[in-house]
Amino acid sequence: MQTRTAIVTGASRGIGQHIATALSSRGMPLLLVARSGTELERFARELHTPQAPVAIAAVDLGQPDAPERIVDVARRELGRVDVLVNNAALEYQRRFHTLTPTEIEALIRVDLLAPIQLTRLLLPQMLADGYGRIVNVSSIAGRVGFPLTEAYAASKDGLIGFSRSLRNDYGASGVTATAVVLGAVRDTGLGQRTIQETGLRTNTSFMVRPEKVARGVLRVIDKGRAEVIVMKGPGRLLIALTDLFPSLGSRLNKASGAEKYMHQVADFRERAHANSTGNPNDLIA
Repeated sequence: MQTRTAIVTGASRGIGQHIATALSSRGMPLLLVARSGTELERFARELHTPQAPVAIAAVDLGQPDAPERIVDVARRELGRVDVLVNNAALEYQRRFHTLTPTEIEALIRVDLLAPIQLTRLLLPQMLADGYGRIVNVSSIAGRVGFPLTEAYAASKDGLIGFSRSLRNDYGASGVTATAVVLGAVRDTGLGQRTIQETGLRTNTSFMVRPEKVARGVLRVIDKGRAEVIVMKGPGRLLIALTDLFPSLGSRLNKASGAEKYMHQVADFRERAHANSTGNPNDLIA
């Protein structure tokens, strides 16, 4: 792979750090994006080398002007952007009817609108260069009806549709778009933080390691793949079957224990939310 520059969102922890580490190991100058400036600065210092410098943008993707601010920093620090990895995601893990309109809007802005807007802003330069990779980190939750993830699932499924359409329209120009569809990831990310915070026990044998996710992103950049599914078992077959038989997802969730587990997580989140605000329908600050 030629030396390219990249933006990675959601890079202060979790899967984003593993993706950024893999890209940096290829000698790619990076712009890391997340809300936490302190965590970003510490991680950037760990990755930075003279051959592969690392810049940061401490920006909240929930803000409407976030994409423009990120692109401004990228142009100043990187000069151009060859690869955009839309990895950042927000998920409340509460029952849908307890979410406020503001919370739903914030989730969709972070998980779907920000990736779309970042792509729109970077696309003209990529088209002029004749090269670009848009990597949208999605989730199996967007395809199989995972329990208690309505807004999150809508956004992640939206990323898949966005990637497919974008690829169809611009692939011949050298700019490719790919959805990297993840199953559960162990040892890091949202799933691991949930286990640590709630103290609940769940089966982790079906989870993949974050290094496998990072390798999947590298394959996308190298090969320009149309879509990559990173999960244990026959992931593509599972998605195809649930598309043909929508009720199958619900049955699998019950059989695997996912439905029971997510209801326990929602109970925990809603109690914590009510204790912090006095009202389970108030917005988390």
